[in-house]
Amino acid sequence: MKYPSVFLLAAIIGINLGGTGLLRAAEIEKVPAHWEPCGWGGGGFYYATVFHPTRDGTIYLAGDVGGVYKSTDHGRNWRMINKGLPAYGVFSLAVDRNQPETVYAATDDGLCKSTDGGENWQVLPQTRLKQLRITGEKNKSIRSVAVDPSDSNTIYAASPAGKVFKSTDGGQAWKVAYAKDGAGADSNRIRVQFGKVDAQYFGGVWIPLKFPAGLAPEAAVGLSVNFKGDKSTPKDFFITLGTGDGLSYRSKNLRDLFADDRARDVILRGADFILDPEYAKKNPEKAAAASATPEWAKVNRLDMSCSGPLPEQAAVASLGSISYAVIKTADGITGTVEAPVRVMGHDFAKNKDLRSYGNIRIGEPAQGSIYSVAVTAKDPSLVIASTDDSGLVLSKDKGATWTALATPRKASSACFDPADPNVIYATFWDDGIWKSTDQGKTWKKLSEKLPPTVSYREVTVSPSNSLDVYAIGQNGWNGSFYLSNDGGATWKSSTNVIADYAGDPTLPAAGADTPLSIPTNVAINPLNPKQLYLSVNWRSCFSEDGGLTWHERMKGADISCITDIRFSGKKTYATVMDEGTLMSEDHGKNWKQLWPLKYSAELSGHNWRVAVNNIGGTDRIIATASPWDKFPNRVVVSEDAGKTYQVITDGLPDYISTANTMWGRGYARALAVDPSNPKIVYLGLDGDPADGNNGGGVFKSEDGGHHWKQLSTQPGSRRMYYGLAIDPTNTQRIYWGGFGDKGGVYRSEDGGGSWQSVFTNDLYVFNVMTTADGTVYVSGKNLWRSVDKGKTWSQISRFDNNCSIVGLEVHPSDPKTIWISSTVWSGDAEGGIYKTTDGGVTWKEITGDTQFIRPQILRFNPATNELWAGYVGLFKLKQ
Repeated sequence: MKYPSVFLLAAIIGINLGGTGLLRAAEIEKVPAHWEPCGWGGGGFYYATVFHPTRDGTIYLAGDVGGVYKSTDHGRNWRMINKGLPAYGVFSLAVDRNQPETVYAATDDGLCKSTDGGENWQVLPQTRLKQLRITGEKNKSIRSVAVDPSDSNTIYAASPAGKVFKSTDGGQAWKVAYAKDGAGADSNRIRVQFGKVDAQYFGGVWIPLKFPAGLAPEAAVGLSVNFKGDKSTPKDFFITLGTGDGLSYRSKNLRDLFADDRARDVILRGADFILDPEYAKKNPEKAAAASATPEWAKVNRLDMSCSGPLPEQAAVASLGSISYAVIKTADGITGTVEAPVRVMGHDFAKNKDLRSYGNIRIGEPAQGSIYSVAVTAKDPSLVIASTDDSGLVLSKDKGATWTALATPRKASSACFDPADPNVIYATFWDDGIWKSTDQGKTWKKLSEKLPPTVSYREVTVSPSNSLDVYAIGQNGWNGSFYLSNDGGATWKSSTNVIADYAGDPTLPAAGADTPLSIPTNVAINPLNPKQLYLSVNWRSCFSEDGGLTWHERMKGADISCITDIRFSGKKTYATVMDEGTLMSEDHGKNWKQLWPLKYSAELSGHNWRVAVNNIGGTDRIIATASPWDKFPNRVVVSEDAGKTYQVITDGLPDYISTANTMWGRGYARALAVDPSNPKIVYLGLDGDPADGNNGGGVFKSEDGGHHWKQLSTQPGSRRMYYGLAIDPTNTQRIYWGGFGDKGGVYRSEDGGGSWQSVFTNDLYVFNVMTTADGTVYVSGKNLWRSVDKGKTWSQISRFDNNCSIVGLEVHPSDPKTIWISSTVWSGDAEGGIYKTTDGGVTWKEITGDTQFIRPQILRFNPATNELWAGYVGLFKLKQ
C-alpha cells in the first residue's frame, strides 16, 4: 500500500534552475558519518528470501521499498545492506552455492551482484530497466534468478518482459535464452493497439508529417496510409490532421478499416475530412476563415484515435507507410496512385517521432512475465521457467532450446526434486499445485483437496528428504502455508504466525496468534532443512519444525516509510505510511504503537504529520491520516500522550480529491500548530475543486483539531507536498508551498484570509520552514532563504543534479547550521544528506553509512544533539 517511489512525480520535477557556479552533489566533500538504525521491523511487504548455503543462521530478505536485509542469527535481528543498489524495490534473491558469499538481487531497476555477502552491490551491465530489463518487479518476479549449481559463471535470469536471459561470465554479458515465438511481426511495419492497455477509455497516436520538398502543392490530392486491420469493430476510429497554421481537420468515421486484415494503401482525400467540430467550436473566427478541407502542403501532423469499450476488446492496426497521394493524369484521365511519396520512410517501425497517449501501445504486445527459473544440481543441463502465458517451458540443453510442457498456461513457480530431476513440482496460481514424475511429459494435480479459493505462488522440496514438499498461497490478503511429508499426496496447512510485538510493535491488539498474510517466498535452510523462513506481508516468520508453527522474526528489518518525527522530552513520535503513529520513550530502542491498535477500515492507512505540544506536563498529539479503504482524510487527536484518542472528521472533506494532486489523490501531508496558541491548527490537503466538490487546500481549526473549516480563500496552487509553516514572530503570517504551473510560495498575513505569491524562483516546492526569528526556508531543486518575510530571496544551495530537496532542518540555537536531504523519484538511488555550518556558504555531505540515501524527513533533537533521518527506515546521527 506504500507509494514511496512516487513515480507520478518523475516527469514533473525535472526542471533545471540553471545559473552558474552550481555544484554537483558528488563534488561536495564527504565526511564520515555513522548512522545508528533506530526503527523497528515489519509492517510492510517483503517479497524475497533465501538462506546462506554454508553459514548457518544467515538469511537474506528483500522488500518493496527497503532493499535487502541480512540476519546472521536465524532471523532474530536484521539490518539493511543496500550499499550500491540502484533501487530499493527488490523482488527476487539468489545465492551461489559454489561461491556462497555471492548473492544476486533483482531490483526494479536492474540485477545486482554482491561477492561479499551483500555488504556491497554492483549493477550488472545491460540489466537496467531501460536496457535489457533483467529486473525484479512487483507481482512479476518470484524466483527470477538461478545460478548453475555446477558453474558459478552461468546464470539464468527471468525477465518481466517475457524472456529468459543467460550469462556465462558471471553476469557481465547476457544473451536471450528463451523468448516466446513472436511470429507475425514485420520489421517494416508498426503495430498500434488501441485499448486493453490500461484502464483509460481513450487514446491515440500522432505522427509528424513534412510535405516533400520539390512536390508542387497542387500535385497532392490526399494521404496514402498503408493500413492493415485485425477484423475487429471499434465503435469509432478517426484520423485528425493538424496544419502549420493551427487548423484541425477530422476524418469521417473510419472504423470499417479494421474489418480488413489485408495490408493495403488507403487513400484519404479532402472530401474525407471536415474542419474538426471541436476546433471550430473553440476557435469560431479562425474556423470561419479556414478552408473547408485540408491544404495538403500545410498538413504537418496526423493523429489516429479510437474510442469505445476498448479496455475489454482491443482494436489493432498495422501500419506500413504514410505518404502524400499523388494522382497520375494522362490524356486528361485521372488514373492510379503513383509510387508513394514517403514521409516516414520505409523503416516505419523504428521511427522515433511516433507518440502515443491514453490506452495505446505502439509496437508488438509485451510478452507475459516469466516469474521463475530453476536449474537442478543433479543435471544442470535441465532448466525450467514459469511463464505467465505459456505455462512451463523446459530446456534440456542449458537453455539452447526449449519445449513448452502440457500444463496450465499461467505458471508461477517450478522446482526439481533435488534427488531426482525427473520429478518436477509446479504451482499455477488459481490452478493449484501439480507434479510430474517423467520430466514434464505428464502431470498430476496435487491440490484437489486444498481450498479452491487459494492462489498458489511457490513450491519447493527439502534438500534432505524428497518427500517433504512445501507450498505457499494466498486468498485475498490472507495467506496459507502447506506442508506435505509424502511427496504431495496429502497436505497439512498452517495459516497463523506468533507475533513479536517487541521487534514489530504494530497492531498489538490483534493478539499473539495472528493470521499469515500473503507469503511470497518460502526458503529452506540447507544446513538444517527443518528450518524455514517465509517472506510475507507485514510479519515475515521462521519455523523450527518444518512449517508446523511459525514465529515472527522481523526485528531491525525496517521497511517503515516515516513521514514525520517529533520530540517531546524523552519521547520520540513518528508518523508512518501504512502503520499509523508510534512512540518511543528510549530514543528509538523500543517502540509502541499509539494507533491504530488493530485493523480499522476507517483509520488504518497512512499517517502523514504529527504535532506534539506539552501542556501541563502531558503531551497533546495531533496527527493527520488517510485510510486505505477509500475513506476521506481525517485527523487523530489525543489529549493524554496517546493513551486514548479521537478520530476527527468534522469540517474535513467527506470526499477524496483527485484533481491536480501529487499522488493521484489528495493526502493531508501538511500540519502546523500556532506556536503561541496550540488551539489554532492549520492543515494542508492537496487537490483542486472538481466534480462539484471543493477540493483540498488549507483548513483551519480553532479548538485544537476537533473541528475544521476550509478557508474561503486559497493559495494559487493547491497541489502541495510538505509546504506549510507559521511565522513564530507573527502567527497570522502563514506560508504555503505550491507545486506545478502556479506553484511557488504563497504568504498570508491574516491567518489565511488572503494569499499573495511571494516566491516563484522554483515552482516545484517540497518543503517550507520558518525559524524563531521569522527566517523562511524553501526547498525544491535547491534551498532558498528569505530574511524579510518573503520580499527577497537568496539561493543558499547550489546543486546541479536530478535530485529534489525534501528534508529540511535548522538548528534551533545556531541558525547557521542547516541540514537538508535530497532525493530522486525514479531511477538510480541517488540522494544524500548535507550539512552547512556557515549558513549555506559551504556544504558537506554527511550521508555516511545510512542504508537509505533518500530520506525525506530530517529532525534535530536538541536534548540529545542527534539528527534523525527518516523515510524508508529511521536513523540518527550524533551532531
